[in-house]
Amino acid sequence: MKILILNHNQERLGTYWRCFFFAKQLSSLGHNITMICASGKRFDLLIRTKQINQKFKIITLPRICYHKYFTGQALLRLPLTCLLVLILKYDLLYAFTVAQPQIAIPAIVSKIIRKKTLIIDWDDIWGKGLGLYHGHLINSIFYFFERKTLLFADKITYVSCLLGKEIKKLGFSHKAKKFPNGADYQNIKPITKTEALKKLHLDKNKKYLLSLGNTYTTSLNLLITSFQLAAKKVKNLQLILVGAAQAPVNLSKNIICQGSRPYQEIPYWLSAADILVLPMENNLFEKARFPIRLGDYLCAKKPIISNAVGEVKYYLKNYHCGLITKSNKKELTQAIIKLSQNPSLGKNMALRARALAKNELSWITIGQKLEIWLTNKN
Repeated sequence: MKILILNHNQERLGTYWRCFFFAKQLSSLGHNITMICASGKRFDLLIRTKQINQKFKIITLPRICYHKYFTGQALLRLPLTCLLVLILKYDLLYAFTVAQPQIAIPAIVSKIIRKKTLIIDWDDIWGKGLGLYHGHLINSIFYFFERKTLLFADKITYVSCLLGKEIKKLGFSHKAKKFPNGADYQNIKPITKTEALKKLHLDKNKKYLLSLGNTYTTSLNLLITSFQLAAKKVKNLQLILVGAAQAPVNLSKNIICQGSRPYQEIPYWLSAADILVLPMENNLFEKARFPIRLGDYLCAKKPIISNAVGEVKYYLKNYHCGLITKSNKKELTQAIIKLSQNPSLGKNMALRARALAKNELSWITIGQKLEIWLTNKN
């Protein structure tokens, strides 16, 4: 089967990874995959093609960053994507994040004009969720497309129980199925801490708390405050932030901001850490999502601390592979101190985390189930 995947993200950010790993697994099962996304460059006027494997290629569209939230979606990528869905050869269109008009409109064009099978994926709440950070008008547009485009779908995939409930309210549960985000356990393997510290030029006498993340809201401030309180009790404790998220200015010397790092370097950062922390907020957006980094954390075979909600809370709690706190600085601080001073407490958590990554939440397992469901015409 020839499958065309539409994603609004730039390369290597957010839902891009969900699309990428779905595509990679489907291509390994014999399907020909073309994935369209935005260029990872801040300024790129070209349409480029990258061959990932014999059956999987990525087409990147132009991107011009003239504002944080405006990078050429409407003026450049919307008309180009509409053109591509009209001229490319494919049997099935798989549209991710239809809250974004540059995905929803081409998806509808494909369904109505070319009469192609349309699968829609829902992995974040945009309308009344992420859209609230974009202003009232944009939020309303997201809310409209996020829900109305589902009318055109032959099938729907979604990432969380909360989104499943939303789909049920809309009357589409009969054609929807949950597929979580997975873990790349084959490429993210535990490395000895000594080797990781040497590779990254980190101090072997320090204890490291690590947080991966390209996007945070106020949870980053919660993490930093909790860490600073814990550092008063735990000697030589340092926090490492890896990702494109903008950290507050004037951070203390025991907080290391690494910025975005190459994917192949991530296992070293995970292995250098003593504890992995995943800060969250108790809101609709966080409950609806499934952070990709959870899969990376599980692969690393390290104890995890999170003031978890939604899917993160479900997996950490039911598989006993993390320490869950309430969403306040007191409990998060106490958890950091507890695991820092008693490393043996996290050993069994770490073992169970790696087992979950290798089995139920491996991208291979998820991809096999997805392929069966997508190709089943019942």
